[in-house]
Amino acid sequence: MISGEKLRKIRHLRNMTQKEVAILSGLTSAAVRNYELGNRSPSKKQLDKIALALSCNPSAITDYSNYTLYDIIQIILDFESDFGFVPCAQSEIPKLKSSSEVFNDFLKDWNEIRLKKYNYEITEDQMMEWIISYSPKSREIP
Repeated sequence: MISGEKLRKIRHLRNMTQKEVAILSGLTSAAVRNYELGNRSPSKKQLDKIALALSCNPSAITDYSNYTLYDIIQIILDFESDFGFVPCAQSEIPKLKSSSEVFNDFLKDWNEIRLKKYNYEITEDQMMEWIISYSPKSREIP
């Protein structure tokens, strides 16, 4: 399911109109408007086309708001063996380690971008750009 709020925010970040997104994704302006308003939800194929038009990962415009903390915990437990997740509580601050270098690199990158944001080295929009554009292949941080 798409998040209309995320779609609108990313569209604005890209300085695009609903019509421009519609043209690039092969949809109608009315469809894009309805997705943003939450009146309709695109198919997986349409979601992929919208994400391509916005130069973002489809996950960046997916609605995860109905997940609870317990859902996230269960997801981590379900993927423990696939990603080598291991709890590490050697200090007062619990941590999550992984046997996946890609995931560990992501955690390092995420920490670095957060520090830059909270130290006012980058703007909220630059952080959002990093979030929606992040992929393990594009590790450059503004």
